[in-house]
Amino acid sequence: LFNELKGGLRAGYVTHNYRDVFIYILLHGRALMNTLILIVGTIGTHLIVNPFAAFALSRYQLAYTNKILLFCLATMAFPYEVALIPNFLFLKETGLLNTFGALILPHMANGYSIFLLKGFFDSLPKELYESAAMEGASEFRMFRQITIPLSKPILAVIALNSFQNAYGSFIWAFVVCPKQEMWTLMVWLYDLNGWAPYSMCVAALCVAALPTLLLFVFAQKIIMRGIVLPLAH
Repeated sequence: LFNELKGGLRAGYVTHNYRDVFIYILLHGRALMNTLILIVGTIGTHLIVNPFAAFALSRYQLAYTNKILLFCLATMAFPYEVALIPNFLFLKETGLLNTFGALILPHMANGYSIFLLKGFFDSLPKELYESAAMEGASEFRMFRQITIPLSKPILAVIALNSFQNAYGSFIWAFVVCPKQEMWTLMVWLYDLNGWAPYSMCVAALCVAALPTLLLFVFAQKIIMRGIVLPLAH
């Protein structure tokens, strides 16, 4: 009898932890929906704010452009936790805690992304902008019809970095959204780790790693391009 049932028993032991994780995630709270909204909002704001800022720095040769870029790079010199408490207090004063605004708005601009985009925009042919200006095109039209189409590779890199940061965000999401209905996937998995058996926690970590793994498998060229572009500029 055991020999007849061993296939089903083996499959049950292999998959029951993953099944429990999926049931826990799907039936408790809005983890998947919150995470999806966070990812889409983060990518969308990053692809709007950072390119506009970098385009302005690239097109208008201001006397203090280098100082602005230095300030953007200086934001990378401090650990993330340095700004956590001031940002939390600001969001508390403005009543944005436990909202998607608290998750997305403080990270709309990224100093490294602005620096990277500015260097890429500087490398685009100036003749295109001169010709467009002679035809009477506005700066916004040049940004939309010239800069954006030519910058798809670097924008893809920015989008991938935004996805990784938003999906893997735990500390910030846990601090500014303590209510369970606003918990993201990473916060739910942290809560799971507090009471579930070790085998289920390991299965949960494997499930959580799948999107990032699939992203790397299907976007290897874009990720490698993101490594090469900073060296080229």
